[in-house]
Order: sequence, then structure tokens, then C-alpha cells
Amino acid sequence: MKQKMLTVVFLAAFLLAACNILPNQQAAQMGLKSVEVVPSSVPLSQNVKFQDNFEQDVSKAWGMKVISGIEKQIVITQPNGHLRIQLNPGNNTNFVFFNKERNYSDIVVQGEVQYLEPTDASVAVMCRASSKGWYEFRINGQGYYELVKFDQQVQDQGKNGYSDLIGGQFRTPLIKSGTEKNTFALSCVGKELKVFLNGEQIYLQKRPLVAEDQSYTDGTVGFGVDGKGQSADLNLNYIETLNS
Repeated sequence: MKQKMLTVVFLAAFLLAACNILPNQQAAQMGLKSVEVVPSSVPLSQNVKFQDNFEQDVSKAWGMKVISGIEKQIVITQPNGHLRIQLNPGNNTNFVFFNKERNYSDIVVQGEVQYLEPTDASVAVMCRASSKGWYEFRINGQGYYELVKFDQQVQDQGKNGYSDLIGGQFRTPLIKSGTEKNTFALSCVGKELKVFLNGEQIYLQKRPLVAEDQSYTDGTVGFGVDGKGQSADLNLNYIETLNS
């Protein structure tokens, strides 16, 4: 009887041990491979070099350039510590604003926008802007983004000064809809241009979006609105530069 009890205990212990190792054995039998986690995109620096939250007169530090449209189509006010920009519809409008006091080589420029009405109009941030041109990252209230380059010499020839850097305009769920606030950033470091939305680097075709261009090496930063013939009403809460 005693020997029988020992046999039962031994079998129970064996079965318990077998249960504990069964998952590993099963995984081996199924030919499962280790999971490879793709490294996260490089996060944005939190080291702010310069910030304008538009509490002071915007005309002191910023100058406007008209790419298309007429000046009376844009209305700029500064209520409650942000910049409100309204565009009247009609012909295409594209107004850009550049800081008159800053110059950078490698830099990240970031802004926060809040659309106050549905629109196809785009808002943009720019880096390395000079009399030659600049790089520009645009988003709109319909969830689309694009990365372009502006060439002033081409524009002076009566042609479209903008050229695409990533193969078109793309939609992303990273852009918050409606009247929610969106932060959007353009990183210009060396020959690489990267774009971010609400703190996350944009992926295109399942890869971090990185464009390469060496046309411009340094310049000021800016922001802009492109109405494409549509009306717009939006708040730009701040523009800032971050260490690259």
C-alpha cells in the first residue's frame, strides 16, 4: 500500500512538471520564432531653444511673404495668447511667415494648430528659409500631410516654386480631426528631413519617413497657411524650435 501511494505521488509530480514545461515544448514543436520588435522612431527632443506663443505683437519678430493671393484675403488677430488666422475664399491663397531674428542649420521646428472650422486649407512649418527657398511640412484638417521644397528662383521664372519630396500627399490617422489640437514638426538635420505629428514620427510604407535633400543648409524658421481657394479659420498656439 505504501509503495502504491509513492507511485501515485511520483506520477502526480511528473504530470505537474510536464504541465509546466508543455508550453515551451509545444512552441518548439510548432516552429515558433522569436518576435522581432522594430525600433521606435527617434523621439523629438524636449530641449526648447526658442518659443513664440504669440502673446507679443507678431509683427515685431515675423514678416509675411505672399506666395499667392492678395493681402486682404487674410485676417490676423491675436486673442488670448494665440495667433488666429482667417482666410477669405476665392482665388488660391498661400501666405508664409518667417522669423526675422533667427538662423539655424540643424533644427527642429514645431507648431500647434487648432482648426475652428472644417476646411481643406493647410497649415505649415518651415526650416532653413532664406532668399533661395526653404523646406516645408504641411498638414490639413482633412487628415492629409505633405513635405515640399520651395525654390525662389523657379518661382521668379513664373513657374510653381514648390516641388514634392516624398511622392505626393498622404493621409494619416495621426492627425486629430475636428477642432482638436495638433502638434506638427519638421526636423532638418544634415541632409535628412523627418516629420512628426503629435510627438510621433510619421511612417510611410511601414518605414519611418525620411527624405533627403541638400539644397539648403541653413536659414530661419517659419509657418504658413495655404487656402487652395477655400476659407479657413484656425488658431496657431505657438511656434518653437527644438534641439535636433
